[in-house]
Amino acid sequence: MRRVALVLSLSIATAMAQPASTQQRNKPSTKDEIDFEAMAALTRMSDYLKTLKTFRIHSEVSQDEIVDTNMKVQKNGTTDILVQMPDRLHAHLDSDDHDLEFIYDGKTFTLFGVGQNFYASSPAPPTVPRMLNAVRAKYGIVFPLADFVQMAGDENLLQEVTMVGYLGTSRIDGVECDHVAVRQAEVDWQVWIEKDETPLPRKLVITTKTEPTQPQFMTRLRWDLSPTIDDNVFNFTPPQDAVRIRFGRKREKRATP
Repeated sequence: MRRVALVLSLSIATAMAQPASTQQRNKPSTKDEIDFEAMAALTRMSDYLKTLKTFRIHSEVSQDEIVDTNMKVQKNGTTDILVQMPDRLHAHLDSDDHDLEFIYDGKTFTLFGVGQNFYASSPAPPTVPRMLNAVRAKYGIVFPLADFVQMAGDENLLQEVTMVGYLGTSRIDGVECDHVAVRQAEVDWQVWIEKDETPLPRKLVITTKTEPTQPQFMTRLRWDLSPTIDDNVFNFTPPQDAVRIRFGRKREKRATP
C-alpha cells in the first residue's frame, strides 16, 4: 500500500473576541499584574479538573482563518471529547474543513479521516497528558481543548502567565460564571468559570498575538461528568479499504477546528 506523508494541525491558538462582562471590576491594566480573585478562580478550576477521572466535553467552536491579503473569515465546528484518565481518549472533530476522529488507547494514537477513509497511527506515551505533549512536539498537532484535558491529568499550566484580571460575573448557558482574562507571551485568553461547587470552564476565547491580524478562537463547553462508556470507543479498527498513511514531521500549519 502506498504510504504518503500527513501533517494535521488542529490548533486552538486562535479565538473570537468577546465584550467584557457588564459587571466589570478590576479591569486588567497595561501593566503586568496578577489579580487575587481572578487567580483564585483559575486555581479552583484547575484543582477541580484534577479530580475528574472520566468526562465528556461537547464544544461548539468558531475560529478565524486567514485568507488572501490577511482577510479573516470565520469557520465553525463541533468537538466531542471523551476522556478516561489516565490513558484513554476519543475525540470527534466535525468542522467546515475537517471531519476527524482521534483515538488513544494508552499505547497508540490514531487520526482517522472520516469519509475520506484514511488513517495514521503512531506509538504514544502511556498517559493522556504525555501523549498530547508528544503529539505536539513530534508532529505539530495541537489538540483542541488540550489545556483543560491536561489540567485534568494533573499538569500545572498556569505558571507562564504574566497577567490575570477579574472582569466580574456573566451567565453562560444560564450558569453564573467568573469571567477571567489571562495574558501569556503569545496569546491572550478569557475563560468563564462556573461559580458553584463544580468550577468547570464554560466558555473560552483565545487571541493569537503573534500574527498581525490577531486571529481568534471561541468555544462554549458542555460537560458530562458521568458519561456512559463503551470500551471499544478507545480502540481503532480500520474500516474496509481504509488507506494507512504516515504522519509528517512537525511543521507549523493551522486548520479550522
